[in-house]
Amino acid sequence: MHQSRKEQGIERTSRSLLHPDRREALIFSELEADTETAAEWMSGAPVRRRSPGEHGR
Repeated sequence: MHQSRKEQGIERTSRSLLHPDRREALIFSELEADTETAAEWMSGAPVRRRSPGEHGR
């Protein structure tokens, strides 16, 4: 069945509002990785690059 543009917009909006904790966790994970990389760079230690899909330690 075909959705109208209004229905598609409502569905997109509801999806983005239903998962703010997950989105926030991903943002903090990226910030943590950036902070670790900056700290390693400032200390002169070799920088370990993470792949885009790698999260956590």
